[in-house]
Amino acid sequence: MKNRSFEYLANINESNRLAGAVRKSLAGVAIAALPLALAISGCWQNTSAPAQPAERVAATQPMPSPEKVDLRGVEFQPDGRLSAKSKPVLDAAAQLLKTEPDAKRIYIDAYCDPSGGAELNKKLADERANAVKAYLQKQGIEGDRLIARGRGATNFVASNSTHEGRKENRRIELVIVRG
Repeated sequence: MKNRSFEYLANINESNRLAGAVRKSLAGVAIAALPLALAISGCWQNTSAPAQPAERVAATQPMPSPEKVDLRGVEFQPDGRLSAKSKPVLDAAAQLLKTEPDAKRIYIDAYCDPSGGAELNKKLADERANAVKAYLQKQGIEGDRLIARGRGATNFVASNSTHEGRKENRRIELVIVRG
């Protein structure tokens, strides 16, 4: 998979948003039906509210469907600061988030390639996620909506056997949770 810039993603954002809306509506049906299916099987019960018929539980407790935005092009200097190349990508992300007032939580997930060991990668990922959070806050995104999560060397999207694959695995993703 080739690296794509946020600008490219912004150009196809509208078609992705429409496709996402279809996926979300389908996912909403599946998610809304999940408590009903689990209640019927006896594997789930709502302990935080008085007992209700399973049909009402499914109808009154929809779960928000998160949306993931991959911020390709966000890079860091060796000392952990954001590189100058990252600023246009993060500015575009900030503009996108400003148009999403129903996004109650925005997770900033930072990933690393496996070079350097687990402890170092976790620390590096934490620093990178916090650097992105600080930048977005300076751009006017409310800090209480932003949650920085350093994921370390996990959830690989490409092979780590090549330089290109490792570069793809070093990434920042926004996970937007609405509702």
